[in-house]
Amino acid sequence: MTLPEPLIVFIVLAPGLAAAIAGLFQKFIGDKIAMTITSATVITAGILSLYQLFAYATGDHHGGGHGAHIIPLLEPWISIGEFQANWSIRVDAMSIVMMAVITSVSGLVHLYSWGYMEEDPHKARFFAYLSLFTFAMLMLVTGDNLLQIFFGWEGVGLASYLLIGFWYHKDSANSASIKAFVTNRVGDFGLALGIMAVFYMFGSIELHAVLDAIKENTFENVQPIMTFAEGALPRDAVMEFLGIRFYALELIGVLLFIGAMGKSAQFFLHVWLPDAMEGPTPVSALIHAATMVTAGVYLVCLLSPIYEYAPVASGFIALIGAVTALYAATVGLAQNDIKRVIAYSTCSQLGYMFFAAGIGAYQAAMFHLFTHAFFKALLFLGAGSVIHGMHHEQDMRKMGGVAKYMKLTYAAMLIGTIAIIGLGIPHTSFGFAGFFSKDAIIETTFAASLKGVTFAQLAFWFGIIAALLTSFYSWRLIYMTFHGPMYDAAHSAHSHDVHDDHGATAETHSEPDMTAAVGEPDHAHHDEHHEPHESPLVMLIPLVLLSIGAVFAGFFFYDSFVGHHQKEFWDGAIYAASENTVLKDKYDVEHGGIVPGWVFYAPLIVTILGFLLATFTYLFNRGVGKRIAQSGGPLHALFANKWYFDELYQATFVRGTKALGDFFWKVGDKRIIDGLGPDGLSGLARWSSARLSAMHTGYLYHYAFVILAAAAVFGAVALINGTGAN
Repeated sequence: MTLPEPLIVFIVLAPGLAAAIAGLFQKFIGDKIAMTITSATVITAGILSLYQLFAYATGDHHGGGHGAHIIPLLEPWISIGEFQANWSIRVDAMSIVMMAVITSVSGLVHLYSWGYMEEDPHKARFFAYLSLFTFAMLMLVTGDNLLQIFFGWEGVGLASYLLIGFWYHKDSANSASIKAFVTNRVGDFGLALGIMAVFYMFGSIELHAVLDAIKENTFENVQPIMTFAEGALPRDAVMEFLGIRFYALELIGVLLFIGAMGKSAQFFLHVWLPDAMEGPTPVSALIHAATMVTAGVYLVCLLSPIYEYAPVASGFIALIGAVTALYAATVGLAQNDIKRVIAYSTCSQLGYMFFAAGIGAYQAAMFHLFTHAFFKALLFLGAGSVIHGMHHEQDMRKMGGVAKYMKLTYAAMLIGTIAIIGLGIPHTSFGFAGFFSKDAIIETTFAASLKGVTFAQLAFWFGIIAALLTSFYSWRLIYMTFHGPMYDAAHSAHSHDVHDDHGATAETHSEPDMTAAVGEPDHAHHDEHHEPHESPLVMLIPLVLLSIGAVFAGFFFYDSFVGHHQKEFWDGAIYAASENTVLKDKYDVEHGGIVPGWVFYAPLIVTILGFLLATFTYLFNRGVGKRIAQSGGPLHALFANKWYFDELYQATFVRGTKALGDFFWKVGDKRIIDGLGPDGLSGLARWSSARLSAMHTGYLYHYAFVILAAAAVFGAVALINGTGAN
């Protein structure tokens, strides 16, 4: 039995109300009450969302003719001429999956933050931001029109700015929050243009009207603003943009995906994501696991009817996703900050989701989004537990031997690592969550390549290589952090023989010590010896619960998301054209598919190979890693410096924008506008007044002379004119 409408409304709206209460009234209610209200609200919403998801997975749900049940809140919400928009909550399999991910992970992050942020003096503000973030994401994933989605989209951007820059006394946090905000606005400009193009083409931004028109290939139930060529249907309509004619769906698909690129940190617009680590660790878990970065994947899958009939746009998505998966995996190899390693793994895993959507396997993309939320939140919160136990240290080169002090955290990190590398045995039910979802993407991508889907073959091989690298850097993190000798700060001050990667140039940052004075981040821990300690119970409980999801989520939901019951589960929430058979084609030959048997074992082989290489390099022969780092080389430098993207952006966009701004300011504004306008006129007035003032001598005979001279001139002119008249 599914939830009644009032409880669905509670899930969506209650976190926003809790955020408002905690943020506006914390001075009156105190930190504890503010934390309790926000945490209890989000955790309750998480329990209800998970209940709804299980009801859908077991087949106990109803559709509304379009695979969705609509709960109207404001009708109309906005009405301006031909533009109409309602405010409704859209309940279907897509929104339920996202609601479950957002609220469950956010609820555990709220609980975790009770321990992690215990000594922060601004706890109420922090919890208010967390709940605001959750509310904005819920508005995004339940929106029934593109304007609602855009409202949530921008709300998430605002909340992320507040959370990343929460420790505003740190310059690095301020810079990171601005970087995230600006980069996302670049993508959001494309999203806004895409929404405008949708309205221009269909005369509506309501999802059911627009998507049904594309599915049925008719304008019968919509009223386009523009006039298309006679007989043109939605799939064949042409639209002009920047003086060039494009197929309308292709143009809309690319513009909307540009928005997704920014929000989900895809290649070229990815630069903000690693810097988001400047926020508190619970924020990192929230952004990377369940909310902001998944919005782009959700948008592409939600608008699957557009991309089913926009092969160029879909190919572009597949290409960007494949490049992102490989790029981020290479950079993750050379990072030494424990949070940044996990951050780049997020970027890489998002690449998998996007190239899955690009080749038409939207169900597989959503499946990996779902499982990824559990093990990625587990990894981030586990890393936060390590940072907490290591007295705010984040540099893995200054760790080692932590396992014996933090056994539960170590176990949780092991589970998260096994889940993200996708360890499992093909054609069996043995495997952690990542095995079921990531392998489904890789297998489906190979099937798509056999059908000639654009960039599918490239995506497959990039995905295989990225799987190898993911396994390597994930085990590298485990070995550097939890195994080997413990780092001796006193000894290292007199020796360069740090246990691993001492010569690497990757950035590392330490989170502020909350016991220090407010606004004074403490970095002195690096020079003192502090014995690691296990985190408090309130931080360990979320790790246990997330571990359950990281182990069993893939096995339990496989059949519903991508297996034999996927059509019943999605119930029209995801659309696949009749010629899109990539999911069916992924099964082996014995089950009627076209994928050869070796494809199913390829991910397992590269995963084991990555594990063996990391074990040899960082466990049995730890000096190898140090020598590689110290030797440098162009390849290591490229990876350690993140392919020099920050430098490239600084040299082009940052300096270019500054130069352009200076030109418009100094030349356009000051010299031309002000120079010819107010400054020029005032200067002319000053010049003329100065000259005229020189004539005011104060002597009467001077004035008399001027008067007589003027009279003589005027008399002469009059005489001449009179003579001419005769």
